[in-house]
Amino acid sequence: MYRAVALLSLQRGVEPESDKFDRLIPQINIKLEQSESGVHVFLNGEDVSERIRSSEVSDMSSRVSKRLDVRNRMVELQRQMADEAMRAGMSVVMEGRDIGTVVFPEAQFKFFLVADPRVRAKRRALQMKEKGLEADQEKLYNELIERDERDATRTHSPLTRAEDAIEIDTSVVSFEEQVENIIAVISGNEVD
Repeated sequence: MYRAVALLSLQRGVEPESDKFDRLIPQINIKLEQSESGVHVFLNGEDVSERIRSSEVSDMSSRVSKRLDVRNRMVELQRQMADEAMRAGMSVVMEGRDIGTVVFPEAQFKFFLVADPRVRAKRRALQMKEKGLEADQEKLYNELIERDERDATRTHSPLTRAEDAIEIDTSVVSFEEQVENIIAVISGNEVD
């Protein structure tokens, strides 16, 4: 969702640190829709799922996420989406850097996924190459380190592990194994 806000900032040519950015906040309407191909992100009615994955958007998302007004708007939208889903009788699974600490601190299950930064950069480069995009793994690694540092040290909703979250190191396990570990915990079994 922060990537969508970053894309809006880039599209409008408005720096997140500027006073002009204040006028963008009320224009932010983000919806997430599940499909067989994954989650689609809609920004003001437009599917931006592919465009929010660029390095430029990644860098900008860390910058826009520092703003308290943006964070408040995202929390409002996330809680609204969860409320709508639960009223429809569905369970809710959300991921994000402050879901367990700020958005849903009372969530029944919380997981904090970590991985070696080199592994994360390699995974991101592979994702980009699969989509036909150029990917410099070393550049991605450096951007990832910088973003993590900015997110961990920001004033509002810093990237931290919730005290009651279960940490899972995903460095050497497949996506399927990650899901199995999470389901095992939810089912009352231990993580390997």
